[in-house]
Amino acid sequence: MRRAGLFALAAGVVLAAAVSAFAAGAAPSAERGAALAERWCAECHATGTGQRTADVAPAFAGIASERSPDYVRGFLANPHVRGDMPTFELSTAEIEDIVAYLATLK
Repeated sequence: MRRAGLFALAAGVVLAAAVSAFAAGAAPSAERGAALAERWCAECHATGTGQRTADVAPAFAGIASERSPDYVRGFLANPHVRGDMPTFELSTAEIEDIVAYLATLK
């Protein structure tokens, strides 16, 4: 009986740790957002501050100051074609990471 109680307690602790680790990993990360922007967007957009941008692509700093986070989420969540901008699919977590990164550029 005592052994079963200890087992249940240990299982509960492991489960709580796993849930906590998952929740921590799911939090938006500006650092991951910056890496995504560099990988997918920097060819045309100035993804950081003080960078030059292509004539047809707005700088991320401008997007951050002119567009709401909800607008950015909607724009990135729905496939779109704008000039030479490629169509790509981002996960919800990746979109949240990019939104978190944009918030650092305001």
